[in-house]
Amino acid sequence: MSNKFVIFILIIAGLIGVFGYQYWQKNIYSKEIIKLEILGPEEVNLGEEVEYIVKYKNNGKVRVEEPKLIFEYPTYSILAEEGFLRKEIGQEVLGEAIYPGEEKVLHFKARLLGKENESKIAKAWLSYRPKNLRGRNESATSFTTLIKKIPLTFEFDLPSKIKSGREFKFYLNYFSNVNYPLSDLQIKINWPSGFELKETKPIISEENEWEISLLNRGEGGRIEISAIVWGKVGEQRIFEGGLGIWRAGEFVLLKEVIKGVEIMQPSLYISQQINGNPKFIASPGDLLHYQIFFKNIGEELLTNLFLITKLEGKAFDFTTLKAPQGNFEPGDNSIIFDWKRVSKLQFLDAKEEGEVEFWIELKEEWPITGPEDKNPVIKIKSI
Repeated sequence: MSNKFVIFILIIAGLIGVFGYQYWQKNIYSKEIIKLEILGPEEVNLGEEVEYIVKYKNNGKVRVEEPKLIFEYPTYSILAEEGFLRKEIGQEVLGEAIYPGEEKVLHFKARLLGKENESKIAKAWLSYRPKNLRGRNESATSFTTLIKKIPLTFEFDLPSKIKSGREFKFYLNYFSNVNYPLSDLQIKINWPSGFELKETKPIISEENEWEISLLNRGEGGRIEISAIVWGKVGEQRIFEGGLGIWRAGEFVLLKEVIKGVEIMQPSLYISQQINGNPKFIASPGDLLHYQIFFKNIGEELLTNLFLITKLEGKAFDFTTLKAPQGNFEPGDNSIIFDWKRVSKLQFLDAKEEGEVEFWIELKEEWPITGPEDKNPVIKIKSI
């Protein structure tokens, strides 16, 4: 029994020695033994070429075998050569082993895309098998570069104050000073509430977007926009725009612009009268002659104006409406007078006034659904 016990103890000791040796070796080949690092610029401008230097060294006393390096470029990078953002480098470049004291350097080039002050992270992993061990170890590192400057001009040429209901023009300007041609660019706009788009040059898509196929350094453009904004005096409207680039099916925002405008007191005074009386009392079946007067009470010339008159009330017989200078769509109950048909709306100088008119009859009778229908009030609202 004593011999068997001795043999058992020896076997246990041997196993402990083997496992201990393997654990010791594994501990020796830690991440500190294989030093892996990425060198590169801490700050760059948009589109500037970056060279990452991946450096590794075996600081141990025994070689490591079957090395494999993975390098991952920052998201949305433009590579010097076509390919994936994740590169795998095998033994054909690294060799079959990394010997003690051996040091090697690899180079990776790209151009970074992103917003101003956005951090872009490059990553690297080096996996290997220490000599005489089956398991693989891995060292990992990363490097952060800040996009410090975006050499793109992107801005609204927009007044700080506008008048409600008056058509006006504004512009969206863009210009590139990036030292690299940018392709697949897109401009996106978010309109404020109360916004009515009239026309754009060039034409906008249904998604409020413009495509820019190529933008070289020193090139730019201008988008012209005609619109009307509705609102109360003192209200603010926020215009937002973004300039970005498509990469791998995703929209990468490069530059954004936000500008607010305030609805100001209109410089147009509007009054009206019915059959020559500003307070006419009508009867069923009457023919009403509306005259709407408008005057420029400001100090500046007003151009390309619109005047919209909305009729409210069950007593109106819209089939009898006659507005020689206006546009009327059945079912809309609104008459639109514009500068193309009314000369005073095209050019209205300071203190000048103009007039538009229309005729409509009242019904002889109408359905009574409540007390308010017995003595109805008819209204028109002009803006």
